[in-house]
Amino acid sequence: MKSNKKRTIYVTGILLIITVAAVLAVVVLENGDIFEVKITEDHINGELEKKFPVSETYLNILEVTLESASAQLTEGSDRMLVHLNASVALKDDGAGSSFNGTVDVSTGIGYNPETGEVFLIDPVVESLLIDNFPEEHMEVLTTIVDTLVGLVLDGYPIYVLEPEDIPTAIASLVLRDVRIEDAYLVLTFGF
Repeated sequence: MKSNKKRTIYVTGILLIITVAAVLAVVVLENGDIFEVKITEDHINGELEKKFPVSETYLNILEVTLESASAQLTEGSDRMLVHLNASVALKDDGAGSSFNGTVDVSTGIGYNPETGEVFLIDPVVESLLIDNFPEEHMEVLTTIVDTLVGLVLDGYPIYVLEPEDIPTAIASLVLRDVRIEDAYLVLTFGF
């Protein structure tokens, strides 16, 4: 019995190491003062899954739910796209109506050298498509969704650099560049 438990722990450890190696590739370049960290779309999606669904009610009239978040890395960009499914419940004169659609949000990437956190910054709603939503309420809905997206995504961590990720202390590193390349979010750090 003990042997099976040790074997399970050993196999789990190996799988964890393989997963981390697949998710994150750290490369020392030139004279050792620049580091690249590559984060996969799958890793980012896993982190986003932890945050969603999110639901907020405004003035007991409008309930907005954001769910099924997925990241899209576009080659050559320094921002990534987060695609969300959205549902809106509108209580109008005692009767309720429900609407579904999508929200696409572009985000920048930030880094805190004290904590090693890589996080989303400056979320911008690029498109809001809600099927059959009353046009007279669309401006209010857009403002609400923009505010909710900002509250939920701005500062949300998608990865944490650990001291073993790089050969020197992360506290001394500065984020130099963010780009999307070969289906990875590539972060370049330097001193």
